[in-house]
This record gives sequence, structure tokens and C-alpha cells, in this order.
Amino acid sequence: MTDVASSGSYPAACYGSNLQLSVTRVAGLILLLLVSAHLPVSAQERHQWINPDLSVYTDLPIEVRVGVQIDQITHVNQRAENFGAVGYLRMEWHDPNLAFDPPPDEIPVRRYDRSVFSRKADDENIFFPTFSIYNQQGRRFSDESGVVVFPDGRAVFAERFSATLQAPDFDFKSYPFDKQRFFISIETQWSDAVMHFVADPEFSGIGDQLGEEEWVFHWEGVEITTQMNIIGRPASRITFTITARRHIWYYVLRIIIPLIIIVVVSWATFFLRDFSKRVDVSGGNLLVYVAFNFTISNDLPRLGYLTFIDTILAAAFIITGLTVIWSVLLRRLELNGRERVARIIDVYTLWVYPCAFLLVIFFAWSYFFHAWTIRDLLSPF
Repeated sequence: MTDVASSGSYPAACYGSNLQLSVTRVAGLILLLLVSAHLPVSAQERHQWINPDLSVYTDLPIEVRVGVQIDQITHVNQRAENFGAVGYLRMEWHDPNLAFDPPPDEIPVRRYDRSVFSRKADDENIFFPTFSIYNQQGRRFSDESGVVVFPDGRAVFAERFSATLQAPDFDFKSYPFDKQRFFISIETQWSDAVMHFVADPEFSGIGDQLGEEEWVFHWEGVEITTQMNIIGRPASRITFTITARRHIWYYVLRIIIPLIIIVVVSWATFFLRDFSKRVDVSGGNLLVYVAFNFTISNDLPRLGYLTFIDTILAAAFIITGLTVIWSVLLRRLELNGRERVARIIDVYTLWVYPCAFLLVIFFAWSYFFHAWTIRDLLSPF
């Protein structure tokens, strides 16, 4: 019996079956194309380029009342200049297209999930205030969101959200006595001729227990502006602002008081009559200043300017470094048999050291805080 594979030829039955299979596939593909061409187009595809019917609105632009309630501040990242927030977002507007007559046995309110209402808006060609958070970083996580519609056409959108938000207005010049600005800015893709935002002060604010221990937060207010949207049209933008000050006593106890102690200890070395011992102690203080500076800088971004505490530490480092050099010079005078001259110079040096620090603090205070007082620094806001 001849092997078909080795002979390189196929039976006629094989050719016939392959041809029949190819004809069947082509016929099936043609039938699929004909059926799909006559399928009804979905409502979303039918309305994706059609704007909502605005003829039913007597007053344009549509007013959308916006409120934000912040319940938690999950973190404040000073190096990345952002913060995490958890809260509620609420929008309210009136739409005649949504008005309905509830049956007597029905609760006079209709609740929709956000995705369901979005499809309803596409299907029925009605208005829905789309928005985005301008300073949002990454994704915004929504625990729950929905739209509640009342018989008179009033609609309320509510969302429980958590997001990481940018805070580009951080200014650390007066650190650790600085006052920082946090904000949530919401904008819309609709032009200002169609809708604009209106503040809802009754709903907006911050909670009593935000969960952030380093800062004291204060609700500053709401600002509404008009900005160019992504398609180059003027659009409404609403910004909710929160200001914050640090818990100052933490920095007083952990930075200010230890720094004062280090300065006093450095000054106490001038009462040593042994100049060689004075050099050893002053050199140790230099290392303490370096370690202290690294400890403070861990929480701050790499800034292109000096802060208040940087100025004080840099001045302390320079003055202490000069003290080491000065003590070495006095030691050389002592070894060269000019101890009397060294002692006379040392008497004046004893008071130059604290006066130099006081002058540095005075000029730093005048530059960074201007007309501030102690009361301004210690008060929360």
C-alpha cells in the first residue's frame, strides 16, 4: 500500500472537504457582516456626539452647587509635596428632564448608582455635570457614589472618595513656624456658558478628628474662578482651601531647646582655662551640629532656598567652627610664651560668642517673619 504522505499526493476527498470548509467559513463571515450591519445601534453610540437638549432649561448656565467635606487627612508628604484626603463630594443641580410624578405607593425619591445614571443620561440625552479633580495625583478611589433625584427635578450627586492630592504651594522658608496651604480644586469639561459651579458652604468643611497629629488644620474658604478647559473654552473651577500650622511645641521641645542647650554648652567652653581642652570640646560640638542638621533635613524636600532653621544651624556651625580656629590660635599664643595676651583676648571672646548668636537670630527673625510676634508664632492661626 502506497504511503500518501511520502508520495506527496492527497486523495480527491481531502480536496473536496477542504474546499467545502472554506466555502462554509466565507459564507458564515458574510452572514455575520450582514446581521451586524442591521443590528440596532446602542443608545450610547447613538448619542456619543450629541449634546444634551438644553431647550428645556430656562436659565443658562446651569448652577451646580458643590460642597466638599474632609473627614480624614491620611498623610502629609512634605518631600513629595502632596497629601492624602478622605471625604465626601456633593453636587446639586436642577434638571426639568428628571422631574417625575411618583405613584402614591412609591417613595418620592429615586436613587441611581453613578454608572446607571451615566447610562441614563446617555440614553435619554440629559445633562450630567462631569468633573475632575485638578490637583489629583494617581487614581481617585470611590467607596460609594450615586445620584438621588426628587420629583421636582432636583438631583444630588454624592461620592465618598479617597485620593492623593498635590500641594504645590508649600513654602518652608519659615520652618518650623511655617503655615501651609492645602487645597482641592475641581473643574469641569463643560464650558462656562452651559454650567458653572456655586459654593455650598453649609456642606463644606473639615471634620473634628482628621487623624493627622503633626498639623493643626483650619478651613480657609472657597474660591470660584474661570479657567480654560482642555478644549480651550472658559470653564468653571472651584477650589476648597485648608490652611495648616504645625504643633509648635513639638519643635520647641525637639529642636529649639536642644539647639539652645548646644549653644550654651559651646559658650561654657570659654570658661575653661585650658585652651587644648577647649579645642576638643568645640570640635565635638561641630559634629553635633552636623548630626542635628541631618536629622531635621530628613522630613524636608531638597529646597533651593534657606529656611529659618537652616539659617540658625548654618550660623551656629560657622560660629562654632570659628571658635575652634580661635581656640587653636590662643593655644599657639600660650605655647609661644604670650599667655598674658591670650588671656586678655579671651576675655573679649567670652562675650563675642553669645552676642554673635543673638545678632544672627535677630536678623533671621527680621527676614523670615517681618512683623510677626511671639503670639503670632505660638497661636494656631
